[in-house]
Amino acid sequence: MPNIKNIIFDLCGPIITIDVNLIDKRLHEFGITSEHPYRKVYDLALTKRFEANQITTDEFCNEFREILNTRITNEQICDVWNSLIVDFKREHQLLFPKIHKHYHTFVLSNSDVVNAEYFTQYLNSEAGFDFVSQGFDEIFFSYTIGERKPSPEIFQHILDKHNLIASETLFIDDCEKHCIGAKEVGLNTIWLQKPTDICDLFNNDGTLKTK
Repeated sequence: MPNIKNIIFDLCGPIITIDVNLIDKRLHEFGITSEHPYRKVYDLALTKRFEANQITTDEFCNEFREILNTRITNEQICDVWNSLIVDFKREHQLLFPKIHKHYHTFVLSNSDVVNAEYFTQYLNSEAGFDFVSQGFDEIFFSYTIGERKPSPEIFQHILDKHNLIASETLFIDDCEKHCIGAKEVGLNTIWLQKPTDICDLFNNDGTLKTK
């Protein structure tokens, strides 16, 4: 690993644990009979368009209702959409402020406006301190950029905004195709695969392990 000065982290997986089956569970409680309603919405690229800010929240909810043949309200849909978080480990809460003392750190998440606002609030509330500002220089959500991982353009956006040198920057994600996209702009990458946890990559002081 070269001399790393900057680290970009994926949010869902490395930092917080999510499970889209929780969305299905909530939707079933509203009487939606599809066996895997989240997958039905995802397969029609509705989530991808929402994450890339190609549609508004109202448009997302209207298409959501049409796809799943339901009358639930926008507020109910947004509440369901934010029900996917399983856990935010205490070890992770304490790790990232330590990492931030040694590196310029960022989050890059494929997230729509509904999830992004909730995630930001959740991180600080669950940690019990201003986790976002103490852990990172900036958090980037795809909807604010208009691109999604693994598009090389979304990685270049971060490099350009913060004047980062690609060869000095590490990207950590639990999705292989996202790492492939990051490599296209010259980033170093770690594909975080289970059972490896993000804590396994760092020493107790927040510095990267050399091996």
